[in-house]
Amino acid sequence: MFDTALLPLTWRVTRRRLVASPLTLAAGLAFPAVIVWIGLGDSYETAAKFFFFLFPHVFLIAAQDMVRTDIDGGALENVLFLGGRFRRFLWAKNFVLAGAGGAYALLLFALFSAWGLALGEFRPVHAAQFGMGLLAGFYYIGLAGTLSYFLRAGSNTLVLLLAQSAALVGLLFSATSRTGFLDYAASGRFPGVGSKLLFGGLVAVLPNLVVSGRLSAFGAEVLAGLALSLFVQHRLVRALELEK
Repeated sequence: MFDTALLPLTWRVTRRRLVASPLTLAAGLAFPAVIVWIGLGDSYETAAKFFFFLFPHVFLIAAQDMVRTDIDGGALENVLFLGGRFRRFLWAKNFVLAGAGGAYALLLFALFSAWGLALGEFRPVHAAQFGMGLLAGFYYIGLAGTLSYFLRAGSNTLVLLLAQSAALVGLLFSATSRTGFLDYAASGRFPGVGSKLLFGGLVAVLPNLVVSGRLSAFGAEVLAGLALSLFVQHRLVRALELEK
């Protein structure tokens, strides 16, 4: 279903939408500023923790309204999308967004690493954390893209952000107990199958957690979730018919 001839068109359409999104622009500009502020106000190591945990959200914000508006707005009725090419266009948006988000993240990581090298605080493990963060970002694109077949505008991103907020509230309540998920996450050890499954559910909602070295084993779950979301998208786009 992948059509390389559609990539330039897909990139032009996607770039125009990203540039026209105030939320995407604000996030893209504010994120590095916040990281620099933390690094200067506290330490490079603290800034690194925030950087690796938060940068996957850039992909989530960029993935808002991936599909539904194109379908409902009639844009796919253009002659360019005759013969079912609109399906390949929608499918290609996954890879274009992943490439755009990855390029942005790689640029920030290069600058952040140069800063760390200048201070003598860059660590090889940071490269591994960046790789896991990219995996989480790609997962966001796959999951948000799947939700976008059913939800309009930026609701696909909003639903995930609300789910994450609820999960974080649950973590805070867990912290009030004698031993909770925060303790398990800090140690990377889970006492039973039940706690592992519950934490796996949390990772499904907040894949950023895999950037922690102690939780990198859950990266396999994130990879499986990415593959599953792309599979579901593939089935959805194949079954899609534009309204006459």
